[in-house]
Amino acid sequence: MVPQESDEHATGVMLSDILEDLGVDNGRLLVAPEAENGKVRGTVIVDAEDDAAVQHSSLVLLIGARGRAALPTVRRLIPHSPSAIAVKGTEDELEAVRELLIPAGIGLIAVSPSLRWDRFERIAKDRIQEPAVNTGATTIIHRDLFAIAQTTATLTKGHVVIEDPANRVLAYSPASNDVDELRRLSILARRGPERYQKLLKESGIYKHLQAVEAPIHMEANPAEGLRERVAIGIHAGRRVLGYIWLQEGLEPLASNTDKIMVGAARHAAIELVRHRNEQSQALRRDRISSLLSGTAQIHSQAQSAGIDPSKPAALVLISAKGDDETAAGLQLRRGELANVASIHAAAYRPGAVVGAIGLEIAMILPDLDPVKSPPAINRLINVIVRDARIHLHCQVQAAVGPVVERLDALHGTLEHVRNVLAVLAETPSINVASYSDVETTVLTRELLELLGSRPGLRHEGITLLCNRYPEFATTLLTYLEFFGDVNRCAEELAIHRNTVHYRLRRACEVAGIDLHAADQRLLAHLQIRLWAHS
Repeated sequence: MVPQESDEHATGVMLSDILEDLGVDNGRLLVAPEAENGKVRGTVIVDAEDDAAVQHSSLVLLIGARGRAALPTVRRLIPHSPSAIAVKGTEDELEAVRELLIPAGIGLIAVSPSLRWDRFERIAKDRIQEPAVNTGATTIIHRDLFAIAQTTATLTKGHVVIEDPANRVLAYSPASNDVDELRRLSILARRGPERYQKLLKESGIYKHLQAVEAPIHMEANPAEGLRERVAIGIHAGRRVLGYIWLQEGLEPLASNTDKIMVGAARHAAIELVRHRNEQSQALRRDRISSLLSGTAQIHSQAQSAGIDPSKPAALVLISAKGDDETAAGLQLRRGELANVASIHAAAYRPGAVVGAIGLEIAMILPDLDPVKSPPAINRLINVIVRDARIHLHCQVQAAVGPVVERLDALHGTLEHVRNVLAVLAETPSINVASYSDVETTVLTRELLELLGSRPGLRHEGITLLCNRYPEFATTLLTYLEFFGDVNRCAEELAIHRNTVHYRLRRACEVAGIDLHAADQRLLAHLQIRLWAHS
């Protein structure tokens, strides 16, 4: 088999970037390449039966041999100094290959048997080609644009290309077999074919895209081999920064495609302006932190984001939990979640700010109506959670904070919203909840946290009960949770009701409390619950 090489890139990308896109379930790095060999400048598929040369610093996808059977081919490849070699097999099956490559300074990737090599190659090529896009010194391209293209394509069930005002391709979603000739040529040439661009200009489509922030639909043209398309301009005030083109795939476009396109255009505008200003990747995270700081920074940050700090606002926190809890897995999942949230939030409010705060994604929604906005926000967040769960294949939950009168009062709701998220974490069946939905539970948690921070506020008898007789303490807590219903308590603990009566009597004797006294009953309930959750 003749090796198939990708176009070599002048500078290359880090192998870790390709692995991040590949996902830990599909490929695991068993040997890290040496520092000087850590960049990948191209991919090459090599059949184990071929004696073919490969280029220096390439990523070799070794097909036709698995595990230890790959050793002869790997030995032949070592003198060519590839950056890394990808072989299918488990860590145990590849142990001999691993020992061979460690002294050579060449990386080794254990590839899942279920992963198709063509998919691996496409993922690697997309990342290698991504920084190779060069549209001139005035445009700074960053992987965030590719993430926007991919997320938009996923949500709309189509294929996306993002162009600058000169119709040069800035970013695109990974291509598949159902793209038409126009999209294929646009990606290959880094700009739309001149013949088609001329037709679009003559039809007045560009005038529409430049005039308004609204999608325009173009019907399929079978004679020209074109599928249905949707386009929207990327606007920053009166200036047009580019265009987003969406091509229909094998499935019909999503019903909310227009709204997603508006959000994608607004999100892309933020990124393009950020790139033009050469701002850091941490801008959105820093802006979120500043807007929730409760300091004078709020006003300057709000003004720079085009937000009126005197108007009502609300905070939303979103979390995502999946099977991959490694640092890379968490970072990748948060980034994908932020992209989904950003597109929907921008469609709802142009001034919405989305960024990471701790392990969660924070969303600040400004310029709200205290009466009309809450139902709309709940609908928005439910859509975000639904789309994120479907497309990220993980558990996603969101806590919606109250609408406060002014943006600078938003920091006061942060702990409340975090506690709402903590309550949701204990209730996986609930995806979205507002503060008012679980207010009692949140306040009880906060009260218990306050009590827990004061170790001196403990009843000695109840402390003795919890430490020495946990079964009695658990029975008393269950009895109090069920409002003194002995039958329900017995059913919950799977014991006889007479056993409940015995344990309650002994619990009161050990703790020295009287359940007929309301204050003693309340204290026992709070302190035992604090003990049970510690």
